[in-house]
Amino acid sequence: MALEIRPYREEEEQAFYRVPAIVFGNYTGQPRDPERAEFVLRPEWSLCAFEDGELATTYGAFPFQQRLNGGVARAAGVTVVGTLPQYRRRGHLRKIMETDFKRRYEQQLEPVAILLASIASIYQRFGYACVSTAVRFEIDPRWVAFVPSLPEAQGTWREVSKDDGQPLLQQMYDDFIVPRNGFLRRAKPMWDAQVHAGGTYDGANPGPSLLAVYEEGGEPQAYVAWAAKWLHASADTGGPGQRIYVRDYVYSSPSAYRAMWEYLKKFDLAARIVFDCAPVDDPAFHVMQDPRELHAQHRDWLHARILDLERLLPLRPYSAEGRVVFEVRDEMCPWNAGRWTLEAGPEGSAVSRSQESPQLSLDISALAQILYGQVSPTNAVRYGRAEASPGAPLDLWDALWRTNYAPFCPNMF
Repeated sequence: MALEIRPYREEEEQAFYRVPAIVFGNYTGQPRDPERAEFVLRPEWSLCAFEDGELATTYGAFPFQQRLNGGVARAAGVTVVGTLPQYRRRGHLRKIMETDFKRRYEQQLEPVAILLASIASIYQRFGYACVSTAVRFEIDPRWVAFVPSLPEAQGTWREVSKDDGQPLLQQMYDDFIVPRNGFLRRAKPMWDAQVHAGGTYDGANPGPSLLAVYEEGGEPQAYVAWAAKWLHASADTGGPGQRIYVRDYVYSSPSAYRAMWEYLKKFDLAARIVFDCAPVDDPAFHVMQDPRELHAQHRDWLHARILDLERLLPLRPYSAEGRVVFEVRDEMCPWNAGRWTLEAGPEGSAVSRSQESPQLSLDISALAQILYGQVSPTNAVRYGRAEASPGAPLDLWDALWRTNYAPFCPNMF
C-alpha cells in the first residue's frame, strides 16, 4: 500500500467533497455545484490521504480567529474529516493529524485546533478535549415569565433586512464577543449559512431568518435572528402548531435580554420557542420563574487541541497575578511535553521551560479544558484529569485560570 498525505488539487475538487458527503449522509450522486455550496475549503486548507492514488480520507481547517477570555488567538477550525468505508481502520487520520500538527508548529501557524465532533471519542485519541457545553431550550411561550428583579424592557423593536441590516448586526456581534470566550470572528459565509439560514436539530429546517433589532433611546441593545415553521397542531387538531427557532442573538443588558424573550413570546400561533444552541451561562435558567419549562438539554460542543503551548497560553488574559509550575504529557506533539512555568500579571503573561517540581501534572487535553475554563484546576484534580503535588496552591490556580464567561462557540463549521 502506497500512502500519500497532501492537499487536494483543483482537478480533484469533486472527489474531495464526495468523501464527506458520503460519510455524513448527504450524498446525492450529483456533482457539487460551487455556486450553491454553503462553504468552500480551499486546497491549501486541506490535507488528504491518498491510498494507491485514490482519495481515501479528507481533512481540512478554516483559518479562524477565536476569543479566549477576551484575548484573540488564531485557531484552525477542523472540518470535513472523513474516510471512505473501504479505507477505514488503517491509521490514515492519525497520519494526517501528525503531519498537520507538526506543520502548524514548525511554520508557527495556528497554535490551537478546534472542531465540532460527530463522535467525540475519535478525537480524544489525538489530544482533543471537550472545552465547551451547549444548551438547547424548548419552551411553551405561555411559560415565559420572569423573576421580579429582572429590569423591565423600555425600548422598541424594528425589523431589518439581510442586506441593509448586516453592517449593524456585524458590529453588534463584534462588540458582543470582545470580552467573551470561544466565539469566532464571523466571515460572510458563516452569516449566510448559519444566521440568515440554516437547519435545526429536529430536522424542521425553517426558511430564511427574520431579523429584528432592539433599541433603547435610539441605541441598539440586542438583535435576534429567528424563523418560524408550522409543524402540527395538538392531537385534537386545536391550538397553535408553530415553532419559533432562534438562530442567533446578542444582548447588552438584562433588560435587552428580557426584551428578546418578550418579543418572541408574542407569537400566538407558536407552541414552542426553540434555542438550538445557547451557552451554559445564558441567563434564561436563572431569570425564568419556571426554569423547568425550558426543558434544557446539555451536550458536548466545541473540542480543542493545543498545538503549540508556548505560543498559545500567553494569548489568553488571566484573572489574577501569580506564578504556577506544571508538567504536561503529550505524545503526539512532544514539543509541548515537559515542565513549564506560567507567570501572569496585569501587563500580560509569559510561559517558559522549567526545572522546578510541578504543582500540577496533566495531559495536554486536560490543559485545554483548563485553558478555556471548561474545567477548573481544582475540579481537574477531583475528576482525575490532573494530579496535584502535596500543598499545591489550587486556590491560586483557580483564580488564575478563571474565565469571565463560560466557553462557547455559536457557529458550526
